Amino acid sequence: MESSGCVGFMAVVAVCGGVALFAVQVHKRLASDFIKKFESEIGRERKRAKKKVTFAPDVLEPSANNEEYRRRWTVAQRQAAGFR
Repeated sequence: MESSGCVGFMAVVAVCGGVALFAVQVHKRLASDFIKKFESEIGRERKRAKKKVTFAPDVLEPSANNEEYRRRWTVAQRQAAGFR
């Protein structure tokens, strides 16, 4: 008779432990969702501003005529490398 009482006690402990772990996980999720919602309402959620890209003035802009752009670019590369 004692062994059945011990088995019953272990089953109760196992069920209570499972319920406790489940409650902790649900609490963590609800708390994190609440904090996210709260931060967005008070405006603390930071949105990253888009960085504006600026190019150097000597950067060549490709026009509709790609052959002219390529010709200028290859001439500039050859001059920079010391070729003629």
